[in-house]
Amino acid sequence: MSKKRNRQWLMGALLAILIILVWWVYFYSPLQTEIYEAKEKYALKLEKKLKVKKSIKELESIHSENMIQETDVQGFADLIIPGKNLEELNAVIQQKMQNFMDKNNIHLQKYQVLGPGKWMDYDIGILEFTITTNHNGLAVLLKYLEDLKQLVRIGQMNINYSRSRENNLHSTFRLETLFVDKD
Repeated sequence: MSKKRNRQWLMGALLAILIILVWWVYFYSPLQTEIYEAKEKYALKLEKKLKVKKSIKELESIHSENMIQETDVQGFADLIIPGKNLEELNAVIQQKMQNFMDKNNIHLQKYQVLGPGKWMDYDIGILEFTITTNHNGLAVLLKYLEDLKQLVRIGQMNINYSRSRENNLHSTFRLETLFVDKD
């Protein structure tokens, strides 16, 4: 019985060794190879990433004066008047001007949308306003347009004086607004 038992133990041990050997050959060793290759690829990618970062830093330091900072981009975006097209842009400016004039004793006689203009490759919306006011009203209007932090300028202005007591200035001016399509 002891020979039979020894034989069973020997067969069990051989079977266990065979199972471990199969596991090592078909599972463990290939997985270790894959892990090693993945580590090598990762190291190469990391090295490449570090080289690219170093190149970017070098280029930024060399060309720092040419780089547009996020604050510059945001500052320019704040200057753009919202609108999908020139009609919407003109409507926004016309509404702003009417609101300002209503609050500041400037009487709007009429406004007119003129044909679009061009500045470089960009469209310009052109509005013409005719107003009556006094010297203070005109000064307030010009100050408002000067302080307006958007891409609007006075393209043309005519001022006529009359001897009336109130609103003795009659003025016609054109506002030109740069249209930049955000898309």
